[in-house]
Amino acid sequence: MVLLQRTVILIFIGTFFVNGQDHSISFDGSNDYIRISDHADLDLTQNYTLEAWIFPETFSWLAGIISKYHTPAANGYILRLTHQSPYTGIGFDEAVTGTGVLNGNQWYHIAGVNDGGQRRLFINGAEYDLSGSALNVSSNNNSIRIGSDYGGRYFDGRIDEVRIWNIPRTEGEILASMDTGLSGDEAGLVAYYNFNEGSGDTLFDITGNGHNGIIIGGPSWVDGYTLSGLLGDVNFDEILNIYDAVMLVAIMLQHEQGTELQLEACDINQDGVVDIEDIVLLFEWLLMIDPGLRNGVSSGSYYVSENLVEIRANGDVAGFQIDLNTSNTEIDMQLPSGWTWDHSETDLVAYSMDGSSLPDNFTFMIEDPSSIHNIKVVGWGNTSAKAEKKILPSTFDLRTYPNPFNPACNIYFDVLVAGNISIQLYDIHGKHVQYIMKDALEKGRHEFYFKPKNISSGTYFIKVTGNGHSQHKKILYLK
Repeated sequence: MVLLQRTVILIFIGTFFVNGQDHSISFDGSNDYIRISDHADLDLTQNYTLEAWIFPETFSWLAGIISKYHTPAANGYILRLTHQSPYTGIGFDEAVTGTGVLNGNQWYHIAGVNDGGQRRLFINGAEYDLSGSALNVSSNNNSIRIGSDYGGRYFDGRIDEVRIWNIPRTEGEILASMDTGLSGDEAGLVAYYNFNEGSGDTLFDITGNGHNGIIIGGPSWVDGYTLSGLLGDVNFDEILNIYDAVMLVAIMLQHEQGTELQLEACDINQDGVVDIEDIVLLFEWLLMIDPGLRNGVSSGSYYVSENLVEIRANGDVAGFQIDLNTSNTEIDMQLPSGWTWDHSETDLVAYSMDGSSLPDNFTFMIEDPSSIHNIKVVGWGNTSAKAEKKILPSTFDLRTYPNPFNPACNIYFDVLVAGNISIQLYDIHGKHVQYIMKDALEKGRHEFYFKPKNISSGTYFIKVTGNGHSQHKKILYLK
């Protein structure tokens, strides 16, 4: 479980698009850019921050994002792609990240900070190492270009939310505001473009300082990055699909360290916690399930008997989460088709990938049942319950003899109240094998002769159920 304070074959389930709620400009990588006239406000040399949201579609050599370097030896500040093939890194004033930090067709927040000559580079709020010597930036008469660097180095993709500051912003300040809009009067903000015009050939400076941009080359106005965040879109590619679910589970179990933005996208139900409820809700969206057609979950329980745990709930269970007190407890879980599970040392999540519900009285085997701290059962329609722990009463006084046995054994049990009684056989994994007996029995002591057929030797569990109670007993069958 991840708090927001700051292996399985995957089948394609289907995708749907999430529409942006503001605008950006899409540059085609050839002669498209935005020109902002030179001004003393923009001649920054020692302390400044350059920010932008970018959505690269292809990568090319030194493609410009924000640049004030367009004539020989101008030595203005630069935020662009790298010079090293395949150009999937970021260069800031000629200091560069490695390649492979960007992928095509997904949004990234880029922030370059010059703090008295020391360069820092942040991608989606996380700092990346820079190598190489930074440029000795000088004032010049060049315009600023968005979407273009020196010469024919044009950006191919979308750019949104460009911010130019005359102060070095801290990591905390960048994180706090990168996914929210600004008012324009923030201290140190000298030019701000939110790209929400949606049409026309002018990009307006929201600060009121008048540093408006002229749109050159006819780039297209398109949907932009939604600053409120795209819930569930963990990889920021504007599509909800199985890849987002994989990343959500990995971040929730801390197999991967998500960025602040990814954690916000993972918190689909906006309760401040990333857990099984968010996983189930994402699959509900992916599968376009109508929760009105399902029975929600409002209560649940789990029953412990020896090494077996049985989960019960009053609705259609779409997933469950087990929190453990100790690490590396061995769990053997045989889920139905269409379900999968994953775990960390102290957390386990199991969930439906095809819309099917967990079978009633689902049973699994655990090495140490006392290690279970909590089980949460989750239903469709954003419903959930903390499962109450219960110990299965030994009202049947279940016994077997002999044990181990071959070829047969006697099963002895007491019936305290007349009623329908069943005896079932489960394998060591908690998977149902067969019914041994199912009948209406009178009150009293009963004995049943059990001679297995068509099963292999090994360890099994016998389960007697009736009158709202059940009891398990481990047996060993030897051939």
